[in-house]
Amino acid sequence: MAAHELASLLARQRPRLVAHLARALGLNHLAAAEDAVQQACLQALQHWPAQGLPGNPAGWLYRVAMHAALDALRRNSRNEPLPELPSEADNPLPGSGDAPRLSVPAPQARFAGELDDDELALLFAACHPAVPAATQVLLALRTLTALDSGTLADAFFTTEAALAQRLARARKLLAGLPLAVPSGAELALRRHSVLDALALMFTEGMKASGRQGSREAGLAQGHLLCWEAMRLARAVAAHPFTAHPDAHALAACLLLHGARLSGRLDEAGDIIALPDQPRERWDAGLIRLGLAHLQQAQAAQSLSRHHLLAGIAAEHAVATDPAHTRWAEVVALYEALCQLDGGAAPRLGHAVALAEAGEPQRALALLQALLLTTPQALRAHVLAAQARAHARLGQRGAARHCQSQAIAQARHPADARLLQRRLLAMG
Repeated sequence: MAAHELASLLARQRPRLVAHLARALGLNHLAAAEDAVQQACLQALQHWPAQGLPGNPAGWLYRVAMHAALDALRRNSRNEPLPELPSEADNPLPGSGDAPRLSVPAPQARFAGELDDDELALLFAACHPAVPAATQVLLALRTLTALDSGTLADAFFTTEAALAQRLARARKLLAGLPLAVPSGAELALRRHSVLDALALMFTEGMKASGRQGSREAGLAQGHLLCWEAMRLARAVAAHPFTAHPDAHALAACLLLHGARLSGRLDEAGDIIALPDQPRERWDAGLIRLGLAHLQQAQAAQSLSRHHLLAGIAAEHAVATDPAHTRWAEVVALYEALCQLDGGAAPRLGHAVALAEAGEPQRALALLQALLLTTPQALRAHVLAAQARAHARLGQRGAARHCQSQAIAQARHPADARLLQRRLLAMG
């Protein structure tokens, strides 16, 4: 097995391993579970290339991680009872988990208010009300995805140093508190943070999918986070204590965006801009499933940001080609979204939609104001939007200038290549 294939397999297994191990050890030992899984992955990288892949890679990793965790807990034991090492028959990870899992079976919990899904249970446990809501989302992502600090800092529009401070404050607040999987009415209280965490998890999966150097690796990386986010969002929408129109709206949004994953990369693994994507590659099944969730979301008494984002995604998903996108509808949805969320990303989307809807001059005014305050992670996108608005006005020189600036501000080579192709298309 090639090194990148082994690393990909380990990355796919990590969230499930941490979740199962944390459930077995108790959530107060979450840090021990994370460290143990890391040790197991390192041992796999040392032994599997020479000895070959075990018959059940996930089971091998789980047992090695459990051994490592128990050894660490014994060294630091305060006379606490420790869980027993599971037998092969008790192993909760029977397969490698390579295939995407989107099915959401009927609840089989011991009680109707409990969570059967260990990854989902870990996500709800991480969203502890003792810490601020935004930090709950950060802790949940850190626990479930193992995204590095730089990626998380970009996702939260902050610096790595500020991110580290937030995590340190959160750990201090949680120190000594009994961490447990919530149940019953407690689940609903944490739903908003869980949905926000899943939305960010999916977004980071989309970003990563175009930065892997090949189409095959990009699709695999996209599946790693995006498919798991879609599965968990559907599980939240299906559980009797967390089912809510907001949850259906998020599931719809993720599924409708996820349907485009298969058409988002070219043969070299580079990102294809939405207007240029081959729509015959889009997953029609995911679109139908997303629209079904969107229909269920209509029961809401008020619209959430997830409803509006799902509505925007639906407009793109059902348009037969870019020319038939109902941009006036997209503009209206973005205007409503900006009323709920005044952040840079919704304002950028609003400006882009205005330019496409025939109001490039108004879009430029909004983009110029946005450029003065936008986070560094979004500057390249704002400049690229300015270039497209100038092009809509026939101002080719200004368009090329803004596009060149966008290339210079790009945070990743894959983003720069996409912007460079657009610059060449301008002539």
